[in-house]
Parts: sequence; structure tokens; C-alpha cells
Amino acid sequence: MSSRRLLSIALSVSVFLAGCSESIGADSTTGPPMTTTSVPSSTSLGGDDGRPLHLVGCDPADPDVEIVCEAYELINRHYVDEISDQTLADAALRGLEELDGTTATSELVCAAPAGAFQEACALAADQAENSVEAAEAMVRGITTYGLDPNSVYLDPEALELVEEEQHGEIEGIGALVNAQDSSSGEPVQCSVLSDTCHLYIVSTISGTPAEESGLERDDVIVAVDGKDVRGSTLDEITATVRGPAGTAVTLEVDRGGEKIEVELTRAAVTIPAVVSDTVGDAGYVALNLFTENADEQFEESVSELVAGGVDALVIDLRDNPGGLLDTAIEVASAFLPDGDVVVTESPGSSTSYPVTGDLIVPADIEVVFVVNRGSASASEVVAAVLQERGRAAVVGENTFGKNTVQQRFNLSNGGALKLTIARWLTPGGLDFGEVGVTPDVYKDLEVGLPTETVVREALTALLTLGG
Repeated sequence: MSSRRLLSIALSVSVFLAGCSESIGADSTTGPPMTTTSVPSSTSLGGDDGRPLHLVGCDPADPDVEIVCEAYELINRHYVDEISDQTLADAALRGLEELDGTTATSELVCAAPAGAFQEACALAADQAENSVEAAEAMVRGITTYGLDPNSVYLDPEALELVEEEQHGEIEGIGALVNAQDSSSGEPVQCSVLSDTCHLYIVSTISGTPAEESGLERDDVIVAVDGKDVRGSTLDEITATVRGPAGTAVTLEVDRGGEKIEVELTRAAVTIPAVVSDTVGDAGYVALNLFTENADEQFEESVSELVAGGVDALVIDLRDNPGGLLDTAIEVASAFLPDGDVVVTESPGSSTSYPVTGDLIVPADIEVVFVVNRGSASASEVVAAVLQERGRAAVVGENTFGKNTVQQRFNLSNGGALKLTIARWLTPGGLDFGEVGVTPDVYKDLEVGLPTETVVREALTALLTLGG
């Protein structure tokens, strides 16, 4: 298996499992060295209430507020789109506005990586208890309000939980969730929960507290332990719901207009990345997440089915929100002897990712991929390239349409910044952003159908295509 490039191609879906979203590797890229900005290294100002404010630049950066400089530099170097200083500064201002305010009188240090940030720093003196709180609020605001919904700030606690999720063994309730805003008619991802940005249950994992409590797909979470979720981010609510096994959490959900209170006891959960079965002469493999060990599980399951003499393989990617790019490449390589899996494009470069050469599935075995609107990112990469190469038929619904790649960068405070660094295309140049991968045969295959039904419907669809 190739070394991890730490690229995440996942829908902003979090797992309510541990004691937090999308999908990164075990080790991360550290931030770049800081560069000189136009802001003077030391300026003394005063807040509205006369609080001393020490405005600093980034050469060198003050340790308490260094993450603001790091975030600014990382965004300018790596973010997929060019973002103006004013846009970032306005977003930092919004992050500070969400603080509760303060009566503190001690001097506050605030980093202004560019002149546009001076207004935000003036507000920090009135809003933040200390310099560290101000810096975190600014970085959280920059990612939440200045960038796309898949770019996020992970504080040290959230980062630890994300890493647990990527290893596949965590604690919590066992539900996949996603934040979407449908006020415009079509659902779009959103960052801060509100009257229009809702937190939906995407699916529950078999045998977990979420499933056993009766939580259902499309339930809208409105409160956690009696506290309204509006005003919180997806990561903040995920961290609140997760927790040590044996502890309790209460969710209030809106199910078709009816408010329901659900009490759960958190438990240790292993994310079942791969589930396989044999149905007649066909092999069935459900790939639920592209975690860092999912490719190994997938390859093992497929190898066993091929060795058992199956005539066809049905690969189920329904509700798979994506994950690691390397895992997607390994999975696609099981079916393709040569060529590229995906091409990523950023403003200054284009990068192709070839197959690994680890072909497992012979050419005489028919392959069908089953997808739905919950199949995103890495799922779309795999389904799209196999469809484009004519190696597999795609059956189901149009997929989610997320065509961006994220990379995680460590910050000096122990947290991290996950940034969208590129957009992906198929090797043939097709961009499935927004519209998703279009199936060869449309079928409404609800999650929860018996495996035998899914296999039968998929193979029937294959026959209509002359497979």
C-alpha cells in the first residue's frame, strides 16, 4: 500500500462516535514558515473601553496568536481559490462577534497578518477574555465564513477525535450526520447551524446506540442535552455528542415536523468500513467509508470473492461520504490495470494520480457500482473513473457532486487547519461537481433493502445494458 498523502476527499459528514468530520491521515503537514507582512511588529492601541491592545505582525509571530499568522499563510499558499485579505479579515471579525464579550482589562495581543485585520483586532479587545481565545475565534471565523464548507479549523480536541475516526475505532453513538441548507430549493452544504442550515442524520451504523434507539435517516437534530444546536458548527455538535462509552446523551430530533427526544448511552464502536457476502454467483461488497485501512479490508474481501469463483461483483457505495484519496486510488486499482484514477487541479498546477498496479479483479468478471445521493467525493472518484473506462456500470441515483480535495495542516497550538487545496476531474476531463456522477441505469434503491434485493436489482440493470 502506498504511503499516505494525507489528502481527504470527503463530504462534510461527521460521525457521532467518539468522546470529531470528514477524514484525514494519521500524520499531517506542518504549517509553513511565516513571512513578513505590511503590519508593524508592535503597535499599542486601545479598545473601546480603554483596554490595552498590542497589535503585532507575523515576523516573528507571538506564540499566543501565532495560529492566525499560520492560517493566513496556509490559505494564501494552498487554498484552491484566491481570497482577498478583506474577505479573510471580515470572516475573522464574524468569528470574534460570536464570543460572549469580556470585561477583562489586561493587555490583549492580537495578530494582524495584513492591514485589513486591524478592525478585527480592535473588536477582539472587547470580545475576548485573552489573546489565545481571540486568536482561535479569528481562525474559526476565517474558515467558517471566509472559505468553503469543507475547509475547517480543528482545535486540539477536535483533531484528536478526527484521527480516531480515521483509524475506524472510536466511542459514541454511531451515526453519520451532515449539515445542509435547503432554503434555495436544492440542498447545499453549510457551516453554521441555523433556521435554514440543518443537521441531518445520514445513516446509522448497525449494532450501535444510534440504530438501537431508532434514529432514522433525515432526522433533523435540533438540540443536544437540552441545548439548541443553532449557532454551532458541525464539528462543535459532533464533539458534544461524542464521549466515553457508558455515558449518556439526549438528542431532540425533528422527524417530519414531530419533535422526538431520544436518550442514548454511548458505546465503543468500530466503523465497519467493508461488509461482504455472496449471493448466488455474484459477490457483494459494501464499502461504507474510505478510512485509512478500508482499502486493505476491501482488497481482502474482493480477493476472497474472486477466488470463490463469482461471475459478477456488486460494489455498494450508497451513503459513503468519502475519505482518503490514497484509499480511493487503491480501491480503483483493484479493477484497472493501468492509467490514472483522478486528476486534481489547483490554480497553479495539475496532478495526476495513477493506479498502483495491484489489479485484483479479472477482466471477465462483470462489475456494478451502486450509488445514491449520499455517495460523495472518494466514492465519486472511484465510480466515475470505472464508468469512464468502461470497466463498471453505475446503478442508482446521481451522486452528491463534491469535487474538492482537502489537506490537513498542523498548527502550533496542537490543532489543525483542513483546507480545500484542489478540485478533481476524471482522467478524461469530466467534472462532476454539483451534478454528481450520472448512473448508467437509474434505480431508487433505498438503504436498508436486503442484500439479495440490491444484488438482484443491480444485475438486472447490468443486463439492460447488455452486460
